[in-house]
Amino acid sequence: MILVSVFTRAGTHVLFTIGPFDATTEGVDFAGQTLVRLFAISTSIGLFGLTTEPRSFVLDLERRGLSPRFAFVALATLEAVPAMVERASIIGSAQRARGLDTEGSLRARLRGVLPLVGPVILSSLTEVEERSLALEVRAFGRPGHRHLLWRLPDSTAQLIVRTGLFLALIAAIAGRITGTFPRLP
Repeated sequence: MILVSVFTRAGTHVLFTIGPFDATTEGVDFAGQTLVRLFAISTSIGLFGLTTEPRSFVLDLERRGLSPRFAFVALATLEAVPAMVERASIIGSAQRARGLDTEGSLRARLRGVLPLVGPVILSSLTEVEERSLALEVRAFGRPGHRHLLWRLPDSTAQLIVRTGLFLALIAAIAGRITGTFPRLP
């Protein structure tokens, strides 16, 4: 992304040329802004993932009125990647115990990936089928309002901070719309 931005962004100040591509000051500026934005997004997502338990987050969203189907999709998405990484690790250990060479040179590692892909995908599909059967047995698709038995404990301080952050967000949006909030790069 950065290289494409540096070498393909049109601009008037050329820093250097590599073949048919010109690196411009405007391209470097745009690439820097893009890099900072991507870093901020990935850091916030990583921080959220490390500090928030997916089940608690999704159940609280459902308690606040989110559709149970959407809550399930969100939970399944949040739990999918760690589950697949763990499953791949277990399958890789089992394949190594059977004598598959998955360590060493790059060629050996690439050759060891193919025997891992099939079992990981098949076990993921099996897990999806098991989840759907469990949801069907528990009458997940029945019409009507669900009553959640579990509630997240919420202290007064957390409620005050959450309300303050929400009001600050509303003020920032209103300030941005009216033009009183400064424009960020």
